[in-house]
Amino acid sequence: MKRLTRKAEEALLGAMLFRPEALSSMRWIPPGVFSRPDHAALWQTLHSIDFSKVARNDIPATVTQAVAGIEEQGIRHLLSPSRLAQLANACPDPRTAPLYGGMTLEAAIHRAVEHAGEELRHTVRRTETDQVLTALEQADRTGQRIAQLDAAWKAAPEVVRNLLDTQPTQPVAPVPRTARARTDLQAEAETVASLLYQPRQLDEVTRWLSDQDFSHPELSAVYRAMVTLDERHAPIDPLTVAWEAQRHPGPQPSERVLAELENGGTPGTAAYTGEQVLHTAALDRIDQAGHDIRNYARHPALAPGALVDHAGQALQPVIADHERVRHADREPEPDKEPAPGAPATPPELPSSEAEMEMDL
Repeated sequence: MKRLTRKAEEALLGAMLFRPEALSSMRWIPPGVFSRPDHAALWQTLHSIDFSKVARNDIPATVTQAVAGIEEQGIRHLLSPSRLAQLANACPDPRTAPLYGGMTLEAAIHRAVEHAGEELRHTVRRTETDQVLTALEQADRTGQRIAQLDAAWKAAPEVVRNLLDTQPTQPVAPVPRTARARTDLQAEAETVASLLYQPRQLDEVTRWLSDQDFSHPELSAVYRAMVTLDERHAPIDPLTVAWEAQRHPGPQPSERVLAELENGGTPGTAAYTGEQVLHTAALDRIDQAGHDIRNYARHPALAPGALVDHAGQALQPVIADHERVRHADREPEPDKEPAPGAPATPPELPSSEAEMEMDL
């Protein structure tokens, strides 16, 4: 797409050099959409000239003189008279300038969305678990930036958007991640063991903790079964949990894991370790959203409207996490939430589940 982007930008600039009187109708294209600094500088320079006072034969000399006023020497060197002449001849049809402008804007939106996805993943890498709200606020700003890109696209002429905003012929799905970015199996095991030991803690934890926050499938199954039993006011013990778990699809908790959970529970710590589970899962979902957004942006089949929609959908789980984290984060109340001491030995989980690395 980079080669075609360069050609679209050159065609747009060439059209304006050939027919500068059309510049006034192209103000919906800001200089920042160009992929090259010399292209952006030339676009700004062209808009700074009042071509109504320039004779057609004087256009090349006038543009050359204006370019000579650009501060940065490297940009001036790139926009030599021969380069300007090359650009003037690079446009297949100057009358198609609005469409070339739409193509240039579309490419810029793809680049901006890709950068937004990469930034989300970088945020996850440098954020500690107890600073998850900072990362979630960054995700909120990403959503706002994507909304701004949508507005920039809608500012383009309707005829341009109708020509370019085609729907993909097949569903577009991002390449799956090869591994999670964050996981805390010890916190997951301690949370489930504490709840199994003292099920009354579920009243507080279930308001903000979901079974999907657990990365280990067996621990997720145990938690889901306990939540279901608690909703029915049914007794909760390893046997009733195993019986309920078999009614749900997916992996089932083994007898060994249930036995280790039963013997490893510490009373009164589920809220504390559960928050760690939620924070870790929220960071991982931010990474997932960044991964998906980046991959959507790299897919040429997605026109701007569809790209913005897909990116927005990828952020929805993160937006939901922000609400849950804010709900869970609160000052510990004396006598209700003691700081956990050294936990009992957590269940021994399969090593294949414990080794999870960042998907770069």
